[in-house]
Amino acid sequence: MKLELLQENLIIALNQLHRIIPSKPQLPILSTILLEAKENIISLTATDLFIGINTIVPGKVIQPASVAIPGRIFYSSIAALDPGKLELSLDRDNLTILSANNTTSITCLAADDFPEFPQLKEEVSSLETNTLEKIQEMVSFSASTDLTRPVLTALLFQFSQDGLLVVGTDGFRLATLKLSDEKNKEDKQMLIPAKAITEAARIVSAQDVKEVDFQVSEELKQAVITIGNTKLYVRLIDGEYPPFNKIIPAEFLTEIEIDGKEFENQLKRAQIFARESSDIIRLQIDKGEMKIIAISPSFGKQEGVMGVEMIRGKSGEIAFNSRYLLDFLSALKPEKINFYMNESLTPAMFRPSGKEEYQYIAMPFRVNE
Repeated sequence: MKLELLQENLIIALNQLHRIIPSKPQLPILSTILLEAKENIISLTATDLFIGINTIVPGKVIQPASVAIPGRIFYSSIAALDPGKLELSLDRDNLTILSANNTTSITCLAADDFPEFPQLKEEVSSLETNTLEKIQEMVSFSASTDLTRPVLTALLFQFSQDGLLVVGTDGFRLATLKLSDEKNKEDKQMLIPAKAITEAARIVSAQDVKEVDFQVSEELKQAVITIGNTKLYVRLIDGEYPPFNKIIPAEFLTEIEIDGKEFENQLKRAQIFARESSDIIRLQIDKGEMKIIAISPSFGKQEGVMGVEMIRGKSGEIAFNSRYLLDFLSALKPEKINFYMNESLTPAMFRPSGKEEYQYIAMPFRVNE
């Protein structure tokens, strides 16, 4: 192998790949990045067996070959170099990287051991990039990161003639987003890992594209997302998604409107005192104001007060894990929030004012007096 390319082009590609390289791989080959140089095309690939990314890097192929390069040392070595021309050459299992004033040699593995990706023949459908970014921003953060419950690490995509419904939950909070413009002739649903949507949105932000293409094989439980010159290979999650509709109240007795930024600031102050109490904070609503209360057995008490607009309903008190509320505020950054509740131990809802297509349901916590 011998090829020439620019450091600035190579590092852009490696930035897309290195995040999915597992820190404790099941197999040594999964810690590598596959470099393929053939027919004047240079491609890089990485996978953790659940998500794979393949991208094209501009450059010149002088002598074609393929090799599996230890991913983290490859990424770190290229990131440490100055922009400019690089020459990569392979001698048996040793890759040499030449730059203007540096020589780096990396011991590699055989490319033959690298997992192959499935080639899907299914129909291609498109999704606007701003739709993908909206899903990432408004829903992905609600999914679980606990790999012992893989279904909850996925986002549920429900396609119908009425549009696309996307759902994320970790069992303690739930986000739903209805996209009426994304209509489908057939009703179908799939579980896509939230991590894959996060990676796809990150790739979109680095490329100037207006649409992403999807191919889905229900038989193989695989999906391919094409973003410009990058392909994201995704293993769909197999399992039964929780009946999320059953936990969403049919109606709410109390509705108030609150200022998003002020609410976030009050929660951050309260969280300082809530850390000893599993991050639990109380919201007390009464006569046009809301108190945000946190109690620390060791250090004392924090109580903030903010004005609210009482739209309907009555006074009430409810307690939440403050992290779940701050996650919502950090992700969506709403100027105004509509908050809906019933009793102190029934699920409540937060929604950015004016966004009827969105729901963020938070489960309350029982607080011992």
